[in-house]
This record gives sequence, structure tokens and C-alpha cells, in this order.
Amino acid sequence: MALLMLDPEAVLTFILVSEHKSFTKAAHALNTTQSAVSMRLRRLEEQLGVLLVERSTRSLKLSSPGQAFIQPARDFLSAHDRAMGVFETHRPQLSIGISHHLVGLDVSQVLASIARENPGLIVNLTVDGSQALLARYEQGEMDAIILMKHASGRRHGEKIGVARFGWFGAPDFESGTREEIPIVIYPEGCSMRNMVINSLGDANVQWREAFIATSATNLRAAILAGFGVGALSINVTENGLLDLGDTFGLPRLPSRDIMLLSQVRSHQTQRGIETIKMAISDLSNS
Repeated sequence: MALLMLDPEAVLTFILVSEHKSFTKAAHALNTTQSAVSMRLRRLEEQLGVLLVERSTRSLKLSSPGQAFIQPARDFLSAHDRAMGVFETHRPQLSIGISHHLVGLDVSQVLASIARENPGLIVNLTVDGSQALLARYEQGEMDAIILMKHASGRRHGEKIGVARFGWFGAPDFESGTREEIPIVIYPEGCSMRNMVINSLGDANVQWREAFIATSATNLRAAILAGFGVGALSINVTENGLLDLGDTFGLPRLPSRDIMLLSQVRSHQTQRGIETIKMAISDLSNS
């Protein structure tokens, strides 16, 4: 009897298809094409002699053999990673960037998920502006970046959550005059600034610049200091800020898709990415 040797890449593909319930999303996660995902899964099914995934025009689900195989598949991939790591002198490293506009999402929870699920992975996290992160990613300096989708023309990426925003201020903040609301805002050229100005303009709200912040950290600090009201992720509540949108009659801010761009190759770093995606999805949907 010929010895059956499973292809780790094909097994990983099967796992991602089962988790995402989508060939397209699995292709995004693997940084490949949908046809390549289909081909890998078909080869694995032919090798095993069973149908692992039942597909229709409207749904995708695991077959009975697929349900029986999913946990052994995960165990196989974990054993493969351990075997490959026996003689490695360096632990796997994941270099990831997150837009500073999203740091309102509790990054400590995201990092805790990585530490718990991927204890052998070294994580190099950078928080910066979207354009800076995108430039470093395209130069190959980062394995993955997580950004907000402001422009409909952004050419690639996988949606992993939704960022929602509110108008936050310090608990004791008073505008002084209802005619002109002081706003803490980002500088020219920032997509968040454009979103804020457009929302205020559409609602005919009278406002003035009270503080120009170059980062989300500075923006929160200025809001806490009482300079004015600013737009932040609705998850930013741990700093003692209050949502004052209704208090001052400010307009509802639009939501933005949270996008993942990834060029991860190894199984261990890919598992780290999957952990981050699930953690951010849970936070953004809470």
C-alpha cells in the first residue's frame, strides 16, 4: 500500500475554507486566488477519496467526512509546525501594523488572544497612520496591516470588522457657547478629518478647530484636557470619555470597514493572523 502523505498547505486551505465558509475569504487569508484555493482543496479530496466540503451557489458547509476530518486536520498542522520548529534557531515573528484610528479597539485584548493562542510567536506591532503603514507594507517591511477603508477604490484586502465612531468629550466638558462647537480634529490630508468635516457640514453644525492632533493618542489627550469634542471609535470608553453627540446635537458619524492586508506565508504566522482577525471581529461587533 502506498504511503499517504498529506500536503500541509492543502490542509491549511481546508481549515481556512471551513472557518470562513468562503473560498474568496480563504484566498484573501492565504494571499492567493480563489482558483488556487479550489485546486488545493480538490487535490486533498482526491487524495483522501472523500468530499470534504459541500458547495452550492448559496452556501458552503462541511460534509460528514469533512466534519470528522477538521479536528485531525488542525492537530496535523500543529504537529507539522512543531516538527518544522525543532531545529529552528529563531522563533517565528509576525510584523503587523494597525492604524492609529483603530487603537480604540482594545489592543490589549487582541494581544492577549495572540499570546494565549500562539505562545511561540514573536509579535512586532506598529501603530501608525494608514498611509505610512501601507507604504511599509508595499515595501515588504510588514507581514500584515489593519486599516480602515475610507476610499471605495482601495484595491485589495479582507473585511474583518466594522469601526463605528462617536463624538467624545471629557465628563466635565462644556462648550461655552452652543453656536460654535470646539472640535479636536486631525490635520489636513487625513481621511478621518474629511469624514468629520463632511458630517458637520452636511448637518449644518457651526464648529471651530480647537486642537489639531497628529495621532489618536494626542487626540484623546486633548479631548480629556477639555479642548473640545472629537470623533473616536465607540470602543474608546476606558479612558473616562463620554459620548456627547446627542448632548450637543452632533450628527451621526458613518462607519468604516476594517480591512486586513496580509502577505503572510508560514503556518504559524498565518495562525497568528487568524487569531487577530477573530479578536478584532469580536471587539468591533460588541
